[in-house]
Amino acid sequence: MNKKELVDFILQIPSETRAIEFKRLGSRNEVIDKILQTIVAMANTDGGTIILGVDDLEKTTKMGLDRIYGIEENLELFDELGHSVKKIIPPISNIWPPQLVQIDGKEIRIGLLYIPKVIDNFRSFENHVYIRQEKGNKMLNPQEIVHFSYIKGFERADRELVDVEFYLLKSNYYESWRKKRGIEQDDIEIILEKTGLARKNNDGKILPTRAATMLFSEFPSDLLDTKCAIRVFQYNGNLETISETLNLIGNPKTIGGPMIKQISDTHEYVLNLLRTGIRVPSGFVTQFRVPERAIKEAITNAVIHRDYHTKRDIEIKIFEDRIEIENPGLLPFNITPSNIGIERSLGYRNDLLVKALREFPDPPNLDQNEGVRAMRQLMHEGNLYPPIFLTYPILQDATRVVLFNEKAPREWDKISTYLGKNKYIANKEARKILLIQDTAKVSRLLNLWTKKRLLTKIVPQNGSKRNVRYRLPSQDEKILFASGQNK
Repeated sequence: MNKKELVDFILQIPSETRAIEFKRLGSRNEVIDKILQTIVAMANTDGGTIILGVDDLEKTTKMGLDRIYGIEENLELFDELGHSVKKIIPPISNIWPPQLVQIDGKEIRIGLLYIPKVIDNFRSFENHVYIRQEKGNKMLNPQEIVHFSYIKGFERADRELVDVEFYLLKSNYYESWRKKRGIEQDDIEIILEKTGLARKNNDGKILPTRAATMLFSEFPSDLLDTKCAIRVFQYNGNLETISETLNLIGNPKTIGGPMIKQISDTHEYVLNLLRTGIRVPSGFVTQFRVPERAIKEAITNAVIHRDYHTKRDIEIKIFEDRIEIENPGLLPFNITPSNIGIERSLGYRNDLLVKALREFPDPPNLDQNEGVRAMRQLMHEGNLYPPIFLTYPILQDATRVVLFNEKAPREWDKISTYLGKNKYIANKEARKILLIQDTAKVSRLLNLWTKKRLLTKIVPQNGSKRNVRYRLPSQDEKILFASGQNK
């Protein structure tokens, strides 16, 4: 992306988002404090870009290059911002100075301040912690900070010690793990302490970790103060309705037990349900086309990567047109909706659990970042819609994978290919691509894909339908800057 393309792209961004904020440097008016709050909020969420010297399209009547005032509008304020970034605790390395872009035909520059997603701990400004919402920032209270520390993976629940007797962990699952590792010693306390699955508390007493209890005890849900089971729901139709009569088919199934058994039992139960087909209101039976391996990968990922501090089970919901797998916990470390399955995670929320599961006979996880990539590839090969990953702020403290049980039409392939190159699309461009002249028909298609969350709809603040645009949800504006190449 050259300089002109970059500026054109910036001016095409229809509104501020979680990953984008425009800031003029006209007069102080608490601008410094607001920018620092936004830096902290973006770093604590999924990262982002602050565009300095450009007015927000939704707050001005000016268009095109007239929206650009440049950092020269107040260079003193720009320099003060550079000094004030040091007030962020702990510091965020290498975010200042921003990338400066000269505007052709004008003696002004804009600044692109790239904010990384932090992976070790919250950042704060003036002793306040902020997170990013759809637009704007939210300050967390102390209880929310604790909760977000776990769901983001800063605190690791699997490493916490639990008051459970060791004899309750000496099960057949423990024995198979021990023998697979070639451990001949039989003292479970010593073995688990040496492998990091147990350690001494402040009183010097050896206690097992939560991970050890979930791995080896036969009934971990009954021994722990949190939830660690899986609930499977099957629904009539395509919606979950709550009225006098629920549209559930049968009773929900709760699957517990040691992690490796829980994963295999859930695979078997869900796949058996789907193999028999889903009976629809008309009396016909809908066959599930979603590849079995894609479903197994989604279930395994949910168990491995969920937050075991939040007191909520994994929920699997089977509808006529899709299957949803939702687990407590947001995407941890460097993983965002933009790079999931593309970049390798810099760590694991449950590293003890992941390491130990690899040491069982026939482990469910290869620990090669293969799960999401395999799901995408399998759905593509089956000519199905790609898997959808929903998380914050749509879900406040969870991650949901949606696998659609329907063929993707040729129109979707054309639109998604176009968006992979051009970032945004409007009804006008879509009509040209699809060779459909009917504006209403194309609008129905775009709205259908938006409802399925295959597209993100961006409506201008003035509500003008002419300026409505769409983009792929996974392609948030933060990564479209290709920041690593522009600096």
